[in-house]
Amino acid sequence: MSIIITLAFALLELFGGIISNSLALIGDSFHMLSDVLALGASAIAIYFSAKKPTDNFTFGYLRLEVITAFVNGLVLIAISFYMIIEGILSIIYPREIELKTMLGISIIVLIFNIRITLVLHKSLKEENNLNVQSAIWHFIGDLINSIGLIISAIIIYFTGYKIVDVIMSIFISFVLFKGGYKITKKAFLILMDYSNINIKDIGNDILNISGVDNVHESHLWNTNDEEKTITMHALINSNEINYRAANQKIKNILKDKYSI
Repeated sequence: MSIIITLAFALLELFGGIISNSLALIGDSFHMLSDVLALGASAIAIYFSAKKPTDNFTFGYLRLEVITAFVNGLVLIAISFYMIIEGILSIIYPREIELKTMLGISIIVLIFNIRITLVLHKSLKEENNLNVQSAIWHFIGDLINSIGLIISAIIIYFTGYKIVDVIMSIFISFVLFKGGYKITKKAFLILMDYSNINIKDIGNDILNISGVDNVHESHLWNTNDEEKTITMHALINSNEINYRAANQKIKNILKDKYSI
């Protein structure tokens, strides 16, 4: 339901921006459309993460969340560049702005953003979910943009400086670019099986276990934003420790120290 409502308000803002000739309003509508993608990705991730791995998809479907985030980030970056180009063209070829439409829609969207942020904040109290945290920050960004749009409309109304709309649209485009870059970079690193944990440090900790003679063929990666996976070969000296005890000690180190 949140996805449908957000999409409806994003389209309202988009059409309102076209009617009022407000580039900032159009830019913020793109930001809200990215929220729809983010919420959709979360819904897809929750649905598929509940599915069991198959003979073909042995790791399950968790990477769908990452792929969707990567595409979402690229779309945000593309939109931000488009908004900057449109902003430059608006400076060269000024356009009339329908302030009443711009202000009215900005106020409606602000009320919606406040409402949805409070709902998500309540959900976060009930369940500390990374997807919910991400969605909250998306809507906080929208809320700030809506306030900026209202301020822009008021300034233009009293001063007649239409360039304020262009400045606000460029500011929003930078917000979009920053968010898109962070999402794309994080998703790219996960897809490339990057890990910020030094595999040598893990190996040294495991070698400190009495009876573990050698650790090799170690590979560590993130399946998604939350789950880390590791494979390794450990050579156990059965004269010092039995295999089951060594295996449990290795698992304890991985879980307690590295959250694997």
